[in-house]
Amino acid sequence: MQSLTTLLVALILSGGSKTGPRIGEVRMALEPFDQREVQLLSGPCKTAMDTNLKYLLQLDVDRLLYNFRVNAGLPAPGTPLGGWEAPDVEVRGHFTGHYLSACSLLYRATGDPRLKQRVDTMVAELAKCQKALGGEYLSAFPTSFFDRLESGRQIPWAPYYTIHKIMAGLFDAYSLCGNRQALEVLKGMAAYFKKRTDRLAIADMDRVLNTEFGGMSEVLHNLYSVTKDPAHLELAHRFDQAAFLGPLALDHDDLSRIHANTQIPKICGAARRYEVTGDPRYRETVTYFWDRVVNHRTYATGGCTNGEAWGDPDRLADSLSATNQECCTTYNMLKVTRYLLRWTGAVKYGDFYERAFFNGILGTQEPGTGMLMYYVPLASGFRRPFGTPYNSFWCCYGTGIESFAKLNDSIYFHSGNALYVNLFVASKVRWAQKGVVLEQHTRFPEEARTEFVVHVEHPVLFDLRIRVPGWSAGPVHVLVNGVKAGPSAAPGTILTLRRRWNDGDRVECRLPMKLHVQPMPDDPNLVAVMEGPIVLAGVLPTAQRGTALQYNPVSAPAAPDAFPKYLVGDPAKVTDWIESVPGQPLTYRLKSLPAIELKPFYRVVHEPYAIYWLVLPQNSPRLARIREQEEARKRMEARVVDRVLPNNAESENAHHLRGEHTESGPFGNRAWRHASSDGWFSWDLAVLPDVPMTLLCTYWGSDVGPRTFDVLVDGQRIATQSLDRNQPGEFFDVLTPIPPEITRGKRKVTVEFRPHPGNIAGGVFECATLRP
Repeated sequence: MQSLTTLLVALILSGGSKTGPRIGEVRMALEPFDQREVQLLSGPCKTAMDTNLKYLLQLDVDRLLYNFRVNAGLPAPGTPLGGWEAPDVEVRGHFTGHYLSACSLLYRATGDPRLKQRVDTMVAELAKCQKALGGEYLSAFPTSFFDRLESGRQIPWAPYYTIHKIMAGLFDAYSLCGNRQALEVLKGMAAYFKKRTDRLAIADMDRVLNTEFGGMSEVLHNLYSVTKDPAHLELAHRFDQAAFLGPLALDHDDLSRIHANTQIPKICGAARRYEVTGDPRYRETVTYFWDRVVNHRTYATGGCTNGEAWGDPDRLADSLSATNQECCTTYNMLKVTRYLLRWTGAVKYGDFYERAFFNGILGTQEPGTGMLMYYVPLASGFRRPFGTPYNSFWCCYGTGIESFAKLNDSIYFHSGNALYVNLFVASKVRWAQKGVVLEQHTRFPEEARTEFVVHVEHPVLFDLRIRVPGWSAGPVHVLVNGVKAGPSAAPGTILTLRRRWNDGDRVECRLPMKLHVQPMPDDPNLVAVMEGPIVLAGVLPTAQRGTALQYNPVSAPAAPDAFPKYLVGDPAKVTDWIESVPGQPLTYRLKSLPAIELKPFYRVVHEPYAIYWLVLPQNSPRLARIREQEEARKRMEARVVDRVLPNNAESENAHHLRGEHTESGPFGNRAWRHASSDGWFSWDLAVLPDVPMTLLCTYWGSDVGPRTFDVLVDGQRIATQSLDRNQPGEFFDVLTPIPPEITRGKRKVTVEFRPHPGNIAGGVFECATLRP
């Protein structure tokens, strides 16, 4: 049945044609400038790119090649890297592919010969490994990984995902550095996997594609665009997963609760297939996907995930946690957006690119060290969690070094006789075809303006087109050489200046930014504060920022109770509850807590921060209910005899945590523990021997089933609890009296949670014993 479904949706995607794809040239609305034609000028982007260069040159080539040489049976000098590149990790080699791409991108951007030397050296050494492995296969792990994958037994982590990174690195080495050996190595890999996949029936290939395979379609379509070899196009199409793309082709949103970064590269592959075949169904699929993610699942920052997965459309309010916004997804959503921007020139795509670029990319690099992030927490009280130089190498490290190697990309485009400005970043672009150099001088977003200076040897007629963002507080007009030029342009349109330009002409463009809120789609009282496209994060005074962050992919709450749980005011009237800080651009403070300042999120490095604020009118029933709950909680606190906090090692060790198949993790400012259907967990809690006791358990009201489990005290069941959206968007407490005979004469008891068959026990966010 699965293979029949796949065939049907494949026919939909191919237009029902039995003769193969339609090969046609796709006309672009905008063409990007080559990276070597765009130079960053002094500013945050230039600083970040230089920091990335420093980190790339810090890494040792022998260490990056270590696992490849070992797998090929060649001498392997040096020591292996750690983290996801350790010799026993099943995605080893992925970062080496990313590294090739990053060095190639940064070489194209800067012309630094040290980067090209590294690329050429690594390609030559990888070619030796490929030759030792028979001349086609190349990886840092053996071919047995693919035997396991195809058999469905002991399925490895993500072998094709890793192969994609290596192939993409080789393609970039060829296309950006001109290394022809890289193309030959890549063609050899394609030949190996063509033979390998050709022997698989459709159903078997469908099963293989159930394991994350990265951007195999995209890189193989890229390869086909160079070689025009039909075998490469055929192999690329085998990785166009019909089971995922088919529903999207039918405008069916089937994205909820699936791993986001597994899917977005498939969309990039669909985009490239549209470009190389001209089949409009792939364009329609990409466009529909972008809308369902950006307009229905995206936070103010441009990120879109919680725990690496998408939630239900327009349900974001209860998803703020320590594991929001996986950086890989922002990187890949920007790739999808760039495709759509090139195809259409639509301002909405430039607006999203800008928002995700400033709020979702720039702040994810640690200044000075170049260390990178995995998750960007959006719950209050967390810090940015950065990695280490030699023992991290998460997936987001790979996409991170690529992101900061191409910060000069997508600033400018051209089309016919027009030069299009997409981003307001200090930079200059050389338009060789027209003999034009355009400089952009700006401190945006620190100041709401930008200025362009035209350099030409002789007068040149062309259009200068400037994106007028949808966030603009009003129409935008420009001054040319100090004189107002042309009509103003409304927000969300393109401002066009058509004239014969002379050397030294200056264009001043003011971009009126307004302070506003971005509410959650399902909770208008839960809002992020923005000025223009920039998210403003609340940060604590220096004295309250706590100790330095441990370097790991998931942040622990640094200041869980330092930020207010709610503010009183009208959420839409932002100046009712915040005020500007004189003399500091883009800086505000809370009126009720002036010590908490709000500043651009991309400038937040190690401080605990808050992005979203619950703002409630003074007379709202919700505010009254919350205050009643606070009072009840205070009364309950006075009754606490003992308490255990899940996922807190000190607390759980002190309460003798025991269990099987149990897990824990952070969520918002709290943390949970649960057990799978074949597991259990327990803690020991203190009780008073001669008085009636009550057990308090705290749960999350948006947890969904199947979550039915028994709560036992010293082996006796005292309650059966079911969790299935009991109180959506809120934590709730369950109080259960403990029968007196259980605690009589005792100083402690064991509280145990056991799931019913096929269910999960928990998550439990707090467990406490209470006196009368």
